[in-house]
Order: sequence, then structure tokens, then C-alpha cells
Amino acid sequence: MEHTKHLWRAILLIAFVVVGYLLVRGFAVPDTFGEFGHYRGDALREEMKVRVPSFGAGIESCAACHEERVEEFMDSAHQSINCEVCHAPLRTHIEYEDIESFIQDPEQYEWTNEMIVQQAKDLCIRCHEAQPAKPHGFPQVTVVEHLEEMEMENSPDVCVDCHDPHGPSM
Repeated sequence: MEHTKHLWRAILLIAFVVVGYLLVRGFAVPDTFGEFGHYRGDALREEMKVRVPSFGAGIESCAACHEERVEEFMDSAHQSINCEVCHAPLRTHIEYEDIESFIQDPEQYEWTNEMIVQQAKDLCIRCHEAQPAKPHGFPQVTVVEHLEEMEMENSPDVCVDCHDPHGPSM
């Protein structure tokens, strides 16, 4: 038994290291790690908030004039995405003093320009380009293969030629 003391010390040291590692990892790794793959699940939610509406009040400000379109949109897979992520800020479309007044009485304001829409292909690909880290079941596409399969040419609005972003379906 005297000759095994160094083995027991090594085993005890390894046990302490493993327990210490697990304790530190428990405190250091966020709860949402691994939720959607090998990264923090909250990272996706944070990225969705990166482009917060510049001037509008989100979907509420759009609903003031486009209620039917907003209702359709709220039943879609994109309901958690703010209108201004795909469209330009509201102020490029309507001129108003403050957003609260606009929402209360949108009839008193006139539109100044057509609503700018980002080029669909670039916009759609941000979320839907195939990547192994995305959750199983999330709609993904390998663009080149998809276009070849559909016998379509690459163009700025190629995605919206077939898919309505307000009511997306595959």
C-alpha cells in the first residue's frame, strides 16, 4: 500500500481538476449554450435586435396604415422580425413629428416616398443560407443548388419571385 500513495494522489488530483472544471464550466457557460447548435442561443436573439427601428415604433407604426398586411404578417414565420429589418426606416416613407402622434392619427400624415425594400436575395440569404449550426427544421437553402433546381437566374429579387416574405412558405 505504501507504494500506491503516489497513484492515489494522482487520482485525487485528477478528481479535483475534473470537479473544478465542471464547477467553473457550470458558472461560465451560459444557460442557452447549445440551444440551437454549438453557440449561445441568446446570440441569435441579440442579432435579431441589432437593427432596431431607427424612427418607427416597429410593427405597430406600420399597422396604423397597413393593418391587413400586418395581420397577415403576424400569422407568418417571420412575425418576430421587425418590418424595418427588411424595409427602410418609417421616416423614409412618412414624414411626421413624433411617432406617438403618428400612431394615434395616421390620417393627418402623407406618405413622402415609396417604401424602400432591401434587395431580397441579400436579405433572405442572411438567415436562410444553409449552415450546419442552424437548428434542425429551420428553413435553409443552398442558393446555387436551389436556383439550378428551380431553373432560375440569379437576380436581386429572385427570392420574392416565388416566396412572399410577409407570408413565407416553402
